Amino acid sequence: MKVKPEVVPQIDPSPLVGEAFSLYDTEEAVLVKTDGMLAGLAQVAVGVQQLAEAYRRSYDEQRRLVRLSDRIQLDLQRANRRLAEQQRDLQALNEALSGEIEHRTRLEAKLRSLADTDDLTGAVNRRRFMEISRREWLRYERDGIPACLLMADLDRFKRLNDEFGHAAGDAALICFVETCRRRLRKVDVVGRMGGEEFAILLTEIEADAGLAVAEDLCRLVDETGVEWPGGPLALSVSIGVAAIEGTETFEQTLGRADAALYAAKHAGRGCVRSFRGSIRGAPPP
Repeated sequence: MKVKPEVVPQIDPSPLVGEAFSLYDTEEAVLVKTDGMLAGLAQVAVGVQQLAEAYRRSYDEQRRLVRLSDRIQLDLQRANRRLAEQQRDLQALNEALSGEIEHRTRLEAKLRSLADTDDLTGAVNRRRFMEISRREWLRYERDGIPACLLMADLDRFKRLNDEFGHAAGDAALICFVETCRRRLRKVDVVGRMGGEEFAILLTEIEADAGLAVAEDLCRLVDETGVEWPGGPLALSVSIGVAAIEGTETFEQTLGRADAALYAAKHAGRGCVRSFRGSIRGAPPP
């Protein structure tokens, strides 16, 4: 049996060849497009990387600034604490300084008082009395403000000391100054000139009023006496009065008051005299 050869159909290759090249073109285009996309993605990746790097730098800078701010806040807190401590120390120092100033002021006033005051009677001493009186005479010269001087001397003071002792004499001196303070104004000044002799400055007062004050003092001393264990001791005072006149100096007025005091002593003690004449009759000696 003979086999007939198979007849293979013939295919025209031309159309297949064209289609094959078209397929390659498409793939090529896809590949090119893919390459473009990959290139775009690479660019995007580079942009993202740059953005990430910028963000990292910004983050690091923010962290640095935050740390710097925290450190500044911490330094400020420490500085505020130091300032508060320094303020407390300064306040304590000011309080201590104020206390020291107050203490020094009191001490200075006490020292000045000791320097200006007779320690037994509390009257001002002679030096201080002269200073105050001269200042008052300047007021008279400048403004015509009147003033009077009284010179007072405790009568028979030596006899009192001899009979009852110096303690009795001291009590008599204290009694006289206390009597003056009860009668005089706060603006008037009592000075111990030495021993049992006192001077009294009456400010802003005319001659007649000054004489009346001297009369009252003389009477009060007579009535009061000196408190003593065995009973009150009699005490009297002689007073000379002089008011400012014309253009005379303080020393001249003081001299007239001394002369008036001498006249009171000569008249029998326990009385008042002025430079111009008798004011009060002297009691029997």
